[in-house]
Amino acid sequence: MPRHRSKEEARALPQGLVRLIHAAKTSGLDAEGSDISGVPNALGDLGELARWALPIHGVFVANNDDMDVLITRIASDHLGLKEARRELSDALRAIEVFERRDRIESAHNHIHTISDAAYYYAGLAFGITLTDFS
Repeated sequence: MPRHRSKEEARALPQGLVRLIHAAKTSGLDAEGSDISGVPNALGDLGELARWALPIHGVFVANNDDMDVLITRIASDHLGLKEARRELSDALRAIEVFERRDRIESAHNHIHTISDAAYYYAGLAFGITLTDFS
């Protein structure tokens, strides 16, 4: 999967997804005020993944290991998953001290938040891309 899309490839994405990418780039924040600066690139990569995966695997890819690896890579590249995992790893080294366990729980929750966002955006990108096939 290419890391950088040409303008021609970006145009190949469904118009609804292109609009969402533009909206995310323009806003930079979600409705809660959280930074979504990585979301436009994540949606673009997930849209490309969807255009490749849907004809081959169909829509029932939830337990597909290959998709998990690719979505996790996108989450790491654009949504901060790698850093969140590093936080958890760092926090686990301090587990013997009870007061630091809160830090571990926070890092763990951060990972799940990013992972959930990645799968949400994957679903969004796949759903919009699927409409383009009809």
